[in-house]
Amino acid sequence: MARVLVLGGAGEMGSVAVADLFARTDHDVAVGDVRPDAAAVLGERLGRDVPVRHVDVEDVASLAAALTGVDVVLNATYMRTNVAVARAAIDAGVHLVDLGSYYPETLQQLDLHDDAVRAGSRVVPGCGVAPGLTNVLAREAFERLDRLEAVSMYSYITHPMTTSPGIVVTRLDASTGTSLVWCDGVLEERPSLSGDEEVEFSAPYGRRHVHLVPHPEPVTLPRYLPGLRDVVFKVGYPPDENRRIAVLLELGFDREEPFVLDGAPVSPRAFAAEYVGRRGIASGARSANVKRVVADGDRGGGRVRLVYDFAVEQEGASASSVVTGTFAAVAADLVAQGGSPGVLPPEAGLPAGAVLEALAERGLHVRRSEQPL
Repeated sequence: MARVLVLGGAGEMGSVAVADLFARTDHDVAVGDVRPDAAAVLGERLGRDVPVRHVDVEDVASLAAALTGVDVVLNATYMRTNVAVARAAIDAGVHLVDLGSYYPETLQQLDLHDDAVRAGSRVVPGCGVAPGLTNVLAREAFERLDRLEAVSMYSYITHPMTTSPGIVVTRLDASTGTSLVWCDGVLEERPSLSGDEEVEFSAPYGRRHVHLVPHPEPVTLPRYLPGLRDVVFKVGYPPDENRRIAVLLELGFDREEPFVLDGAPVSPRAFAAEYVGRRGIASGARSANVKRVVADGDRGGGRVRLVYDFAVEQEGASASSVVTGTFAAVAADLVAQGGSPGVLPPEAGLPAGAVLEALAERGLHVRRSEQPL
């Protein structure tokens, strides 16, 4: 049994992780949150006492104090905190999983590998659905083939940015800056929102438009799965969500720099997150998180394509929160059970078979198909 602290455990994804850890493990689980009232509501919903530590993860002293006496920390707060929380976990000599960052922050976390080894900390960043499940599926393909040559990862997400403030921030971050692709053994920069194509997802979702986003899989997979020559990650949303994103970008709500309103500094991005994201999902509305991972390679002298399909739907809630929080809980449990110290992404830090088995036990099944090329 390990002492597990879930940072942001009263939030949308963190609360899913907390519930899973209580239900599926014997770990001593506590919630670390800046909103103790929200943590109390979570306890009422789960029908049990939930230990709460008041912590502001953006305050160095507050974060360090919260990590005292902890074995594993699951960071379910905003991705902008991931590097600092990883640094704090390593300084405290505790183990860590988080929900993932885009590629610049992921690289900063991987740069902490030697420090983590010296501290004896096991750090697995990117333990959500993507990055996270996508990485594990690539690993599964790598283990099934004699040589894995190319991995194409596609995501279709239907819950709107009104779901939560965190979703607004994530959508804005995914739509700006530079994305990367691993193309013919070379890391290439491409504009985010570019690279439009149509991808056939599993029924009933069908063909959907997807585009590039700054995910870290094209950076991490070639490092840890030798022989890969091509890796790409693209995501798509329903047309009305694309319209909302375009309007916010056109009006400059992706900017962090504050302007002054009635004498007070206001960040356009922070305002958009809190205002747009506070409406939630309409009662009765359904959301879906759909993944397709296509892996091409060689086996037994012939060319083979493995296709992995995964889909989760929820009514009145974010499907992404369910699968992300669950995957993170599974990862935290596996990290608590042991392993080598260091900072390793999911494809190197988690056993693919154990992850997929744990998800299946929770009713989250991945369908694999195979065809010759």
